[in-house]
Amino acid sequence: MNEGNKKPTVLHLLYSGLGGHGSVFFSLVAADKNREFNYAAVFCGIEDLRQEYAVKCEQAGIPFVFIRKKQGIDIGVYWKIFKAFRKNKASTIFLHGVSFLMPAVWYQLLRPSSRILVRDSQAHHLKSKSEWLWSFLAIFFAKRIIFLTPASLNGIKKKFGFFASRRKLLIIPNGLDTDRYSPAVKDSATAIVNIGMQSRLQPIKDHPTLLKAFSELITRLPQMKFALHIAGDGETMPGIKKLIDQLAIAEFVTLHGMLDESKLIPFMKSLDIYVHATFGETLSNSIMQAMACGLPVIASDVWGVNNMITHGQNGLLYPGQNVELLAAEMQRLVLDPGQREKLGINARRFAVENYSMQTMFENYRLHYR
Repeated sequence: MNEGNKKPTVLHLLYSGLGGHGSVFFSLVAADKNREFNYAAVFCGIEDLRQEYAVKCEQAGIPFVFIRKKQGIDIGVYWKIFKAFRKNKASTIFLHGVSFLMPAVWYQLLRPSSRILVRDSQAHHLKSKSEWLWSFLAIFFAKRIIFLTPASLNGIKKKFGFFASRRKLLIIPNGLDTDRYSPAVKDSATAIVNIGMQSRLQPIKDHPTLLKAFSELITRLPQMKFALHIAGDGETMPGIKKLIDQLAIAEFVTLHGMLDESKLIPFMKSLDIYVHATFGETLSNSIMQAMACGLPVIASDVWGVNNMITHGQNGLLYPGQNVELLAAEMQRLVLDPGQREKLGINARRFAVENYSMQTMFENYRLHYR
């Protein structure tokens, strides 16, 4: 496929469900306007392949395969991934995470001219012991390891010392289509304040604090009308539904489930305030999208979020799991439309200047060949 003067093929291995991997992959493809490279994709995970991903691949003529991973340790999935690599004869294997380094190394042994790029996007303080092991091994086997922020790269250097002091460690922030993710014209006559969050529903997201703070907000401002919109699906959905019932706020909360991009963008544009309650990120695509849409953002003051948001300038930060302070920050924005507008304008400017998909592609293309 890549012999002679044919275009090199970059094969991306990414998560099959909702998350930042898909957004980054399709943004890179869209930014390659001259189609300098061929692309292939291996989607792997415990969740079903998102239909949106399949449709986008088909529309772009990108060969793809879905490989389901079992819960917990699944050695057999390595062999399936390796066979997918071998079938596509890729010149570059682009891993969106460190966990599947092994089949990429097997492929490189079979095809020594190939290279491995690893995009290490997991927040360091949330990594398991096995993920730390794969991060360490990636230093030796990958051609380049890409981090999203200086803090992420420095965390690896601090953890592995001498072994990580190599030129192969790079910083390339994520990017997105800031023309599609753009501010909406809001109806000033709308009586309801729409607050929302979108993410995979998993333990590292702090939906309980968001729900409790929203309940507190309703109590503090009974004269106003509010709606909370939560987009996403995952293992914590049952607990979220239970807490909504316990707080007696079901009439105010809408659970939208998984949204493909055609629905996600209108979802984001319908919001007045975006809240991202989390225990940690590296460079949150959800926050990035909210900022590009010109939304005032309130987010947990945790590693991987406070590198994007400067409190009081392009968003607001609150101490993680602090219900009272999150409620206070939401109340502050609800009662001050001028502050909402100011934060939204600054957030949009920051996103355009720092998170362009074209800039992201130009940084990656240097390492594809």
